[in-house]
Amino acid sequence: MRVAFVLWPAAAHLYPIVPTAWALRAAGHEVYLVSHPSIGEAVTGQGLPFAPFCDISAMPYPLGPGGVWAQERADVGRITHELAIPPQDLGLWITFSQFLLVAAWDFLPYRGTAESPMPAMDGLVSFFQDWQPDLVIWDPCMPGAAVAAQAVGARHCRFTGPDFMGWSLDTIAARGSRPDGDDVDNPLVETIRPMAEKYGVTITQETLYGEWTINPMPPAINFPVETRMLATRWIPHVTQEPMPEWLYPVERPRVAVSLGVSTRAYIAADWSHLAILLEALGGLDIDVVATLNAVQLEHVDKVPDNVRLVDYFPLDQLAATCSLIIHHGGFGSMITAGNAGVPQLVVDFLELEMGASTAADGTISSARYPLAPVTGGFVLGHGAGEILDLSRPDVETIRAQVSRVLADPAIQRGAQRLYQDLALSPSPTDIVPILERIVRAA
Repeated sequence: MRVAFVLWPAAAHLYPIVPTAWALRAAGHEVYLVSHPSIGEAVTGQGLPFAPFCDISAMPYPLGPGGVWAQERADVGRITHELAIPPQDLGLWITFSQFLLVAAWDFLPYRGTAESPMPAMDGLVSFFQDWQPDLVIWDPCMPGAAVAAQAVGARHCRFTGPDFMGWSLDTIAARGSRPDGDDVDNPLVETIRPMAEKYGVTITQETLYGEWTINPMPPAINFPVETRMLATRWIPHVTQEPMPEWLYPVERPRVAVSLGVSTRAYIAADWSHLAILLEALGGLDIDVVATLNAVQLEHVDKVPDNVRLVDYFPLDQLAATCSLIIHHGGFGSMITAGNAGVPQLVVDFLELEMGASTAADGTISSARYPLAPVTGGFVLGHGAGEILDLSRPDVETIRAQVSRVLADPAIQRGAQRLYQDLALSPSPTDIVPILERIVRAA
């Protein structure tokens, strides 16, 4: 069986699929990861074959959610208004419409025509025509892969975390119909329509949702979506580093501070709260490992003696040595902490709105990480930690909360419950026979 994974070119999109790609390779299947050439070295560094779908000269590095796209964003804003989405659901919709969908526009011309330039998607179809995959597994930020799969007759499915895209498509279906028949436009349809028209593909439910969805999220964090779901377990994985001499032994409680690689790349956040956070941690009898870079440390004048700064270190290696992980609310961070059975403090800014603004240079400005409310709610629901509200950071308040979470046996038990919830889902190796049966049944 030939399997193509089509991913958006960023490490955060690569790492979650690596265990599944390796499970398929270990079962004897031919696998390629297909994307923009800028991610090629990272893919081959995982020991996986890579196929670029365009030349770097044909298309510069994509901007992702940080792209300006002023006219396109304004049009989606009009659609948002027409859908009259309730305030409590706007965060879910914005994650789809201002992050996932915008990333797709790097490769697909929103409201374009069949004649619009789309070199990356042309290259993807050309690769599929030559290689003839049996199964295409695609990233929600690469919906053109579904069109390419249909164009060559391959089976195809999505690989997603909490299904913001599926939830948003269901919301459009439920709220977008009008009695006069002039329904609200579907922005995902308008994103893939030019490519579908160019390659003679009819846009159906399966084009938008995939024939089915592989979802590595535990059931309690998923949204109900009208799609066939194949559950699997998220295996924490990032590029590894040699073990440093400071990693072991652990002589007193260790606290990790990890605020996300993606936030550095795509969100121009205000990091001034870090000075107060580090000062607070510096007053406790703990060891702190903080994975922060120079931009994040701009407002930090003094680093406490018990804080070790590293620009990057694999969180799965670090988590096994920790008594607490403080993170920004990313799914990878939350699940890595959960997989290690470690209590968590999820950073949020509860007094701020969810919305984000985009600057002229394409960076998104938002203090809140958009997924923090979802991951924070999941951690709270298991009793595995708390929200660390940094809306008005205060040294003594932070110290008291960190001390309480470190000492609370109920939170320790909650962290174990979260681990057990994650462990219930089948591993990537377990789902390989299911994928084989589905493709053979075509």
